[in-house]
Order: sequence, then structure tokens, then C-alpha cells
Amino acid sequence: MSLSVSFPMEWFKSDPHTQLTATSSEAFQFITTPEGGGFELQPGQLESAAWCDYGFVNAKVYHESHDVLVLLFSFYDRDHRVITYHVGILPGVRTEICLPLIHLNGEKLFLPRYPGVMQTVLRGDAGIDRKHITRFSIATLPSTTSRAVQISDLALSLTEPVFEYEQQPYIDDLGQLKGRDWPGKTVDAEALTDWLRTERQLAAQADHNGGDLSRYGGWKALRFAATGYFRTEFDGSRWWFVDPEGYALFSTGMDCVGPACSMHVTGMEHLIPSLPEREGLYQEAWSQDGEEFSFEIANLITAFGAEWRSNWVAMTDFRLQQWGFNTIGNWSNDRFINESQLPYVYPLVDFPMTEQTIFRDFPDVFSPEYERNAGSFAEQLLPLREEQRMVGYFMRNEPHWAFVDGLNLTGQMLKSPVRYASKKEFIRWLAEKYKTVERLNMAWDSVFEEFEDLYDVLNVNVTGDNLTSAREVDYNQFNRIMIRRYVEVPARLCKQTDPNHLNLGMRYAWVGSDEVLEGCEWFDVFSMNCYQFSPDKEQIAQISGRLNKPVMIGEYHFGAAEGGMLAYGIRAVATQKERGEAYRYYVEQGAAIPQLIGVHYFQWNDQPVLGRYDGENYQIGVVDVCNRPYEPFVQAARKAHDQMYQVRTGMTAPYNIVPMEIPKTGF
Repeated sequence: MSLSVSFPMEWFKSDPHTQLTATSSEAFQFITTPEGGGFELQPGQLESAAWCDYGFVNAKVYHESHDVLVLLFSFYDRDHRVITYHVGILPGVRTEICLPLIHLNGEKLFLPRYPGVMQTVLRGDAGIDRKHITRFSIATLPSTTSRAVQISDLALSLTEPVFEYEQQPYIDDLGQLKGRDWPGKTVDAEALTDWLRTERQLAAQADHNGGDLSRYGGWKALRFAATGYFRTEFDGSRWWFVDPEGYALFSTGMDCVGPACSMHVTGMEHLIPSLPEREGLYQEAWSQDGEEFSFEIANLITAFGAEWRSNWVAMTDFRLQQWGFNTIGNWSNDRFINESQLPYVYPLVDFPMTEQTIFRDFPDVFSPEYERNAGSFAEQLLPLREEQRMVGYFMRNEPHWAFVDGLNLTGQMLKSPVRYASKKEFIRWLAEKYKTVERLNMAWDSVFEEFEDLYDVLNVNVTGDNLTSAREVDYNQFNRIMIRRYVEVPARLCKQTDPNHLNLGMRYAWVGSDEVLEGCEWFDVFSMNCYQFSPDKEQIAQISGRLNKPVMIGEYHFGAAEGGMLAYGIRAVATQKERGEAYRYYVEQGAAIPQLIGVHYFQWNDQPVLGRYDGENYQIGVVDVCNRPYEPFVQAARKAHDQMYQVRTGMTAPYNIVPMEIPKTGF
């Protein structure tokens, strides 16, 4: 067998939005319209066995677009299941792409970064059959303009490519994109220092009189019974957070309030200018392992020297309060939380897992190991039980298993040869339901000799391609049983450990099916992340009605094409002014939803031009890498916060100008 199998251009057929031309014997270019487009491997060009014989799809890619290019490499099997690799590629840089085909099993969502590559995310089904791949395609996402992309050396390979790059600094000494100017760009270190010191003086002169707000940020115009801790209240018309003094609160939070969103250095060295030594004045700008560097912290050190951290805390606290944010959101800096007076939410870490998982991060929930680890997990709350400024805690963020809509956890479990405790429970449950294996066979159209035959993967899968209605019902019911236990066990133990604080849920990325809500009545607040232009009013009402709990949004954001960044985020607009208007629209529309009690924006800092740890590099921050706020954004935020209680109580109509969305350049 050869080391690789090349894919010549003649093997592909382009779609109507794509022009495909050869540039050499081993390279071709494709041009797509702004709607996006791509091309597909024609049938019969490659034996299906080749996808199993080789471990990687490799290619060299180059483009000169105005922003990050996201290429979609999609693989389809004979059962019409699909897995797509979303790969981010910087403009103006020749980049080696490597797709490990082992990940077609669907077990990963975010892949490790290869040198020079931005984020790689897998989307689609819970795995496909590599032995029976029927289609392979390459495409682009829609964009604001047409795209011209050069691809060379596209091949199936036994090995990863050799990543050899020329030194090509892509950012300046302040961490800003080189070769582009924009309003608000910091000219040099001297201008940076002058501006930050002036801003710090404003913070020192500030009067923090709360006015119509309580010391916990609650609205003094509406008061309920006080308990000394945050709680929730339904007033007959709408839900509220209630602060420790009894005042109503609609939570407008800011996620990741910290001095940095650090850049991942490893693999990107060829694009980075000379950095300060890891020892000495700029030591705190480096991570301990040397894999990350923060230009934000380096810039603060340049302006304030060794006292940079206390100056940043004071300046940031002043800004948040001046702009009307009333909650410190998830993943925020511990020192900032301790020195601020704002209430905060707390992210628990190390959600209980088991050595063997059923799919991605879904544990073997009936294993004694799960309950044992859930007990250790809950103990994180012990030192926080008397903390009055803490609103509540999130148990986790965006479970990866829930990214597959309609995921059949029971089916996934039975495909595995592992003798999970949950599989044992499923077999016990079936035996209790059907009493005899003959009744099970009649319902399932199966030929098991005993219930224990369900442990045999071959026995299960022989009859598993076409589910009978009864078998499908059983799978769905047990899916719910497992999800309920997944939620209930740690939630119950957390509440036993800390009865004073609110359980704010798991911040699901979205609610893809009704099954996800199983067990969620154990939460005090159901949280989800909602990357839309406004919160989903209908879905929020349905969730709240089913659980009899309020709902909060843990993440949303907007990025703008205007500025010095190359990727805009999950939702995007053209200008910073429109980005501010998008924020105002989201907050005021959210405040008008009776069942919604908070919206937390993601995030405080822009992400690095060359990507954080996983390659995300979105223009979503309130401040840029030089700690300069986006003024149109913060002005609109103040307007939203100033009148959100009037909106919430029906005295004022919410802001109703919907910003015009442009195609995202996210992953």
C-alpha cells in the first residue's frame, strides 16, 4: 500500500456556486459566491476501503480573503449519516490541513490544534461507518464576499503532514493585527500607556453611589421577602431573581471578566513577533507551561508596571458599574470577584465522570463511580455556603453529548462491547417490563435466547438496523431515565451540601429535544446559551412552563466586521455601532420575557487574533487587546441597562430595531 492517495481535481464535481480550475498537476483553485459553495468527490473515484486503510486527509490551503476562512470537509456513509470537520484558516498564510479520520466515530466535538490551524470542530451525527463512506465534499460557509481558495496536495495519507512554515509575523508588539488600520487602533506603547493611565484616573475619581440600586445590584423599586441569600420569586406575572435584601434583580452579567484571553503560542510561533522573556517583568503574561501568552497582561504591565493587577481591577470594576452590568458572569477572575462588590455566579469544575463513557462526555450514570464522584464534586460548595454575594452556581457548561440532536444514548451504549453499569440496568429494566425474553422478542422482532444476549454487540446490532416501534419506545424511555439520573444525582448532592445558593443548571448549548429537560426540575434556574439576535421567547416559555422554573441565558454575543479582527463570532453585524444596537435589542427583548431572569454576555475581552487555546479568535469583546472599550457598544449597553426595569414591568416598550445580520466567520 502506498503512503498516500492523491485526489486530482478531475475526481471532483463543483456545485452551481463554485468555479473549479486547475493551477498545476497537484493543485487547483475554487471560487465561490458569497452564498458559499464547494465541490464533491464523484462516485467511483475511490474504493470505499481506502477510508479505513488510511488515517488522515491532508492538504495545503491558501486564501487571501478579508477574514478567517472556514472550510467544511464532510463525510457521508450509506445510512446518510454525516460528520463535518469545520476548519479555520487564516488569510494570507499557507496552511497545512490534517483531518484524523479516527474522529469520524463522532466521539470528539473540538479537536486538538495543528500548527498554523485555527479551531477545528466536528458537527453532525454520532459517528459514521468508515467502511461505507459514499460521499466526500469540501465547501465554504457563506461570507460577505466571494472566496478564492487554493488547495494543493490533497490526499489520503498514512501519516500526518510535516508542518514546515516560514517566519511571518502576523501581529504587532501589542497583539494587534498587522497590515490593517481601523478606528480605535492603538498606535504604539506610548499611546497605550497614556490612554490606560488616564482611564485609571477616571476610575479613582468615580462616585459609586448606587442610586436606585441596592448594594447587591437589586432594583429598589420592587421588594420581596429577604432571606440573606439570592433566590427566585414569581410575582404572579413574571419571574425574578431576589437579592439578599429582598430587591428584585434582572441579571445582566458579563462572562470571563479577567485581565486576559490568552493567545495559544505552541504551533503559531511562525506568526508571532519576538515575545518578552518568561522570567522578569513580563513573567505574569506567560502561562506556567509556556504554551500561552497574554498580550492584554503584557500591555497592562507596560502601562502600570508591577502594580498592573490592582490597577486593572479598579478600572474594570469602575467600568462595569458605570456601564450598568450588575453581575460578574461565569469564568471570571477570582481576585476581581473578591475585590468587587458586584454579585457573581460560580462555575463548578470537574463534573462527575466515569472511567468508561457512553458517548463523548456522557458518563456511565448507573455506576457507583458516578455517585461517588458526584459527592466529591458537590464538596466544592462547602467553603461558599455562607457567601451572600454569590447568586448561585452552574454545574457545568455545554455538555458535548447534547450537541447531537436526537442522540440515542441507549443505542450508542448497546453498540459498545463495554459492560456498563447502565447497560446492566437497561437489561434489568427490560426484564422487569417484559417478564420473559419471548415477549421481548415479539415486541422487538428479535431472536434473543435470554436477556443477557443484549450484552453481545453482534446480537444487538444484527436486529438493530431497523428499530421496531416498541424497541424505539424502549430506547427513548431509557434515554430519559439515563438523562434524569445524569442530572439528578449531582444536583441532589449539591443541594444537600449547599442549601443556601441557587443551582443555575448546566448552560446547555441549546435544547435539541425534550429529553434534555429530564431531571431539570432539580435546578432552581434552567440555564442555556442562546446565540440568536434575541432570546427565544416561545422556547423559554415552554421550558419554564414544564419545569415551573425561571430561565436564564448563560451566553450570547455579537461580533462586527469593522475593526482589527478576522473572525466575528457566532452572530455578526457590519459595524461597531450595529453591534451595540444588537446588544441593546437582545437585553431589552429579553427583559420583556416574563420567564427569563437574566442574560449574560460572552465575553469581556476580544479573543486573540491568532486564537485562544482551541483556536477561537472572535471579535466579541467589550474591550480590545489594548484594554480599550468599543465605545458604540458600551453606550448602547448603558441605554439598555438604564431602562430594562421599565421594560420588564411594562412601563416602556423594548427596543425594537433588529440589526442586519451578516454571515458569521465563526467555527
